[in-house]
Amino acid sequence: MFRFFHFKNSVTVVKLLLPATSMFCVLQAGLAFGQVKGNRGKNNPFSPSPNAGGRQDPSNKPATSMRPDERLSAVTDANVPESGERPSIAQQTFKIAKTSATRAMQPSEMYKVGVGDVLFINIKNSLQTGAYCTVRNDGTIDFPLAGENVVVADQTVDDIEEILASGIKLFPDAQVEVKVREFASHKITVSGMVDHPGEKSLQREAIPLYVIRAEAGVSQQATKVLITRMHLSKIESYDLHESNTENILIFPGSSLEFASANTRVNAASADFYYIAGDVASSGQKEFAIGLTLYQAVVASGGTSGNPKKAFIRRKNEKGIFSVSEHDLRAIKNGKAPDPTLSSGDVIEIRK
Repeated sequence: MFRFFHFKNSVTVVKLLLPATSMFCVLQAGLAFGQVKGNRGKNNPFSPSPNAGGRQDPSNKPATSMRPDERLSAVTDANVPESGERPSIAQQTFKIAKTSATRAMQPSEMYKVGVGDVLFINIKNSLQTGAYCTVRNDGTIDFPLAGENVVVADQTVDDIEEILASGIKLFPDAQVEVKVREFASHKITVSGMVDHPGEKSLQREAIPLYVIRAEAGVSQQATKVLITRMHLSKIESYDLHESNTENILIFPGSSLEFASANTRVNAASADFYYIAGDVASSGQKEFAIGLTLYQAVVASGGTSGNPKKAFIRRKNEKGIFSVSEHDLRAIKNGKAPDPTLSSGDVIEIRK
């Protein structure tokens, strides 16, 4: 009797609990469905990836909610080439650091390529041999793998390597190496009480005076240096016995004269060069710092006919002419460097 009553009461309790349990399950299912529906399109591990079928536009994500590495990745994505290959974060960081380092470098620590310089270009991961390229008057070189008119003037060697690597399509990852074999664009003129006067080439954007003194072999009797900067008529005079004079920076286009204390400075005096031969107007012409052979020909009214040879006669320290021969047609066509003239040069143009 007791067992029957207990069983009966249990069935009654179950009947009473069934409606409540069913209602609870329905509520739970409803909440779960609502969460799935509300999270649709969000970072739900069970929903399709929002990045499926293409890369997600980083601009759709607020920059303030991005981590630093995400922001750098987003900037990188904006510059991804059409090929879809994206530079790594390490590559981007290296490029930024290198650019900052270049900007912080002093003129005496860097060199920017100019007209007349001869470059040796080698692709290290190619079986082809390296090529020599002369920077033409328009600041370009002819390097067919990267294009016929690649602008390299006023760029460092590292910059040119990147320019060429980005223009080469034959190799997916061209490892370009560029070296300056002939420095022809950064010229200065040294005269006066020195053992080695004449035109000098700088291998930096600027060089301290003591380097030039050592190379030119300045006489012990010289007590001062007279410096004429490019495009400036004022002559600067410095005492060679002062220690600060040693570190004066000399820039391309400057003219230096080492002299004794008795040498007079006459800023009004004019320098000249002399030209003859197959030119429209021969004779004495006014000289300017940085003047080149082809510029001198143009200033003389151009050539008469189509002459090929140009001879430059320049006096040495003993007053004897030294003669250099140049291919005027090659210079005109950008296939040979255009030499810089010095005051007193005598030019002869021949066919």
